[in-house]
Amino acid sequence: MVQSNFARSVLAAELPVKTHDTRPVKQGGTLHVGMVSDTSFKGVFSRELNNDAATTTATAFAVPGLYRGNKNYQYVKGGLADLTFDWQKKTITAKVSPKARWSDGKPLTSRDLAFSYEVLGNKDSGSGRYNESFEEIEGMKEYHLGQAQKISGLEEKDAKTLVIHYKAMHPAMRFQGSKYLSGTALPYHYLKDIPMNKLAASDELRKKPLSYGAFAVKKIVPGETIEYVANKYYVKRPKLSKLTFEVVSTAQAAAALKAKKFDMLLEEPSGVYAKVKDLKDFTVLGQKDLAYSYLGFKVGHVDQAGVSQMTKGAAVGDRTLRQAMAYAMNVDQVLKKFGYGLSYRATTIVPDAFGKYHDSKVKGYPYDMQKANTLLDKAGYKRQKDGYRTRPNGKPLKLKLLASRGSKDFEAIVQNYLEQWKKLGVRVELVNGRLQDYHTVTDKVLNDSHDFDMWMLGWSVGAEPTMHALSYLPKAPYNFGHFATKENTELIDSFTRSPKAFNQKYLLQQFYKWQAYMEKEAFILPLSNDYATVPVAKDVAGVTLENGKDYYMWSEVGFTK
Repeated sequence: MVQSNFARSVLAAELPVKTHDTRPVKQGGTLHVGMVSDTSFKGVFSRELNNDAATTTATAFAVPGLYRGNKNYQYVKGGLADLTFDWQKKTITAKVSPKARWSDGKPLTSRDLAFSYEVLGNKDSGSGRYNESFEEIEGMKEYHLGQAQKISGLEEKDAKTLVIHYKAMHPAMRFQGSKYLSGTALPYHYLKDIPMNKLAASDELRKKPLSYGAFAVKKIVPGETIEYVANKYYVKRPKLSKLTFEVVSTAQAAAALKAKKFDMLLEEPSGVYAKVKDLKDFTVLGQKDLAYSYLGFKVGHVDQAGVSQMTKGAAVGDRTLRQAMAYAMNVDQVLKKFGYGLSYRATTIVPDAFGKYHDSKVKGYPYDMQKANTLLDKAGYKRQKDGYRTRPNGKPLKLKLLASRGSKDFEAIVQNYLEQWKKLGVRVELVNGRLQDYHTVTDKVLNDSHDFDMWMLGWSVGAEPTMHALSYLPKAPYNFGHFATKENTELIDSFTRSPKAFNQKYLLQQFYKWQAYMEKEAFILPLSNDYATVPVAKDVAGVTLENGKDYYMWSEVGFTK
């Protein structure tokens, strides 16, 4: 049943990571980009304030990362802004390129960089991206709590230089995806008069946003399409004149590509890949994705201070129950049928695309119904005449699963798991008896809704592997399951904050311990790792998935005919 390792290695050799770029590229033309999604994107043109991956994809042409990284995701010079680290003085200095400008012609400044931190840290902004790591910046915690009007650790040395003062320095700061730094900027001159609690809903971020990327927004149909034009103030003049971005449903994506409605397709599901991989007018690019799909268990809640606490008597609070339900899931069989050669069972929440940071000794939960039954039998979950089990205290065991509508494949996958748990004797029903809209799901998990016990989502992780762990600290907004134990916090601190973590051997040792701990606790159950694939029309050049070489990609993309 487990054929994934061999299959994916063969596939990896077949998929190129860039287009054939020896051909001359002409100036002008409109590139039509599709994104496969069965829900709309929220369209908040701010990395600080958007909470959905679809919006990050939709806005990347206009709001890219400021800082450049190499193939190992380590910061290097040559971005719209560059970083200098002073480990002794405990500072990081961001120097903005003199050529960097907003799409209205105004210079990109250190005030814009500082404003990004102010929005992230202000409670009224509603940012879901604020986390405890930002509190290493001097004065950030006080600002976040409303005890200070400014962040004392942000020093605007001049119009182009921001010096960030930290309480302590950490190894992860050297890498993209580190949550100690904000990687984007916000136009202070354009947004300064908007109250923080109205910023995310403002026309300035939803209908008429400014950009500092290769393209500027011309027109937006909320949640559906964006019409971009070349940003004449970008540091490198784009070869394209226009770029259109449009959401296409899973059901319609393959037909749309075959009809050449799009020149590129982003966020391509494996089911769509299977239908279009042999199209003669397209080349499919691909590489391992820094992401995974997962099943989460809601074991806690948020207290009045916004801190996660374990819930005594939670329906899924018993680790043995979670482990048994994990063993009952036939993940390998599901991925063999619905993964189309692009997916394989995940064993830890650190994708193996991270290489040595992924602990290959952690095996996760391969299908074993006998073991699942034995675990519940020994723990006192007794089967009744109707085939369903009761809790050890004799009370009914009835769980609610929150999952979003998607492709027919995904709906079949969800029904399969419901049947698997039924075989185990665990009654699991969908919230309100049906799959929900994606935004409903994300709103419920973000806002600690009390009408579900389990949920299914995907998670894209940052380029620095250890930083993903910060999402599971008690104060982290993205700790959706609200898991909070002393051991978990101490383990995360050991490889993200301890000075010992500058030693690579120690860092890996502690990071592996945490992955094994997360496997044992099983409140976040990783299901699949995948290859990200991007079909690109053969008359398009300049597209690459190579990290470090894709920084200025959107100014280099163009047509060869």
